[in-house]
Amino acid sequence: MARTLVMTARCSISRLLIGLLACLTVVSTVASARDYQLPSIGQPADAYMSPAEEDKIGRQVVAQLLERSLIIEDVQLREYLTSIGTRLAEHTSSDASAFRFYPIDSSQINAFALPGGYIGINAGLVTETETESELAGVVGHEMAHVTQRHIARQIEATSGMGWATAAAILVAAIAGGGDPDAISAAVTAGVSNLGQQQTNYTRAHEFEADRIGIRTLAAADFNPDGMASFFEKMQRRSRLYGNQLPEILLSHPVSNTRMAEAESRAKDYPSPSVRESDAYPLMRERARVLMSRQLGELVRYYEQRRADADDGQPNAAIDYGYALALSRIGRNAEAAQILAPYVEQNPDSKAFTLALADAYSQAGDTGRARDMLEAARRQFPRSPAVKLDYARLLVDGSDPEAARAFLLQDRDLLGQSSEAQQMLAQVAGQQNNLGEAYYRQAKYYELRGAFAPAINQLRTALQTAELNAFDKARLRALLDQMVRACHSAWSERECREQVTADARY
Repeated sequence: MARTLVMTARCSISRLLIGLLACLTVVSTVASARDYQLPSIGQPADAYMSPAEEDKIGRQVVAQLLERSLIIEDVQLREYLTSIGTRLAEHTSSDASAFRFYPIDSSQINAFALPGGYIGINAGLVTETETESELAGVVGHEMAHVTQRHIARQIEATSGMGWATAAAILVAAIAGGGDPDAISAAVTAGVSNLGQQQTNYTRAHEFEADRIGIRTLAAADFNPDGMASFFEKMQRRSRLYGNQLPEILLSHPVSNTRMAEAESRAKDYPSPSVRESDAYPLMRERARVLMSRQLGELVRYYEQRRADADDGQPNAAIDYGYALALSRIGRNAEAAQILAPYVEQNPDSKAFTLALADAYSQAGDTGRARDMLEAARRQFPRSPAVKLDYARLLVDGSDPEAARAFLLQDRDLLGQSSEAQQMLAQVAGQQNNLGEAYYRQAKYYELRGAFAPAINQLRTALQTAELNAFDKARLRALLDQMVRACHSAWSERECREQVTADARY
């Protein structure tokens, strides 16, 4: 059992989160099962974990990741990852709305699928890929874990471990910050009933996810070799790591048999019609900049890359990353000078347009930034990134009423974006509208799954703020709604504990 716990600590969130599937994998498969027979798709997973229970676990974990700033809250990068997932989902048995994609603030090369269709892609994985098909291959693999109900099926294999226990393992691992002792304690308490049970389901699940993912890649006009080529590259690089394997090889073990089968399946699609997005190389550099902790070193990295160009020709992706890095250290005029020609040459590029508008805004040229964003709104009317950048410019540009009117007319954005709610709270505060400010800040917390601070804030507002009768009734109704939502998302006991703990700070 000690060996099991050590292995679990390695695979469970050693620096972030690999995911429940990986954790349950190592907990329940210490031995040497050799049978790679794939389980049938029609297993009665609902008998052990319903879709609603899976979604509950996923929402709990995402809330914890947000609370600990482990998700990169960049709308543009998330929008791009969602576009890949949506394209793949069109060729699966599930609707695109069944999945949610999150960029994870980690340089580790990994990705994970949570119950309920919540998929995390580490920024380090994005930057390590060389083609969009490689990135899509990993995303498609994780989506297959979701569509095939692998987590519920793994719980079935582990004597019906309940969803509450599964959630406790994940949340405790996150709360432990990756500390092996905290993870081991959580696992010991949660899976003590497993004993020395051995199962080969996990390896079978990996094969199944490969098979379905490759088929989906080809159907979505990505290169079906993308998945196999990326895992093969990681396997080759592992020889350089020694005992420090890339995280993705710990959570997705790659064997010669698995690689051979993946390559063979890719050959079933001999003449793929490959379509890759022009946004991919730009978003890869965006991920590199967003996860960087050493901006000075990052600027020097880009300067060296630009100097090393063999043909002396500009590289759009490298220049984009360089401009983003310059903006982050306050050199916005230089960033704008780099970006402006690319916007002129690529008028349909949302990434270049938003980067240049931001550089202008940060440099104080808000008039030019506003003109660009108003044009972008017409060009990309459905883009949350464009909408939020425009609203942010209005808020920062001392036009709060325009920002408020713009945000309130977009119900879809308000229902999905915590940032939009927070901007409305900021605007209400500027206008000294306390009732509205408290309401919107509570909605901000709600969209992040942070019910405890929402409840405490509303209680404080009702007890101390000078509110009119309408605002009091509105906030009381929202408080009741938040309490019910908290009980539903966790349990009444856990909700009370979280509210009490939050009130101490």
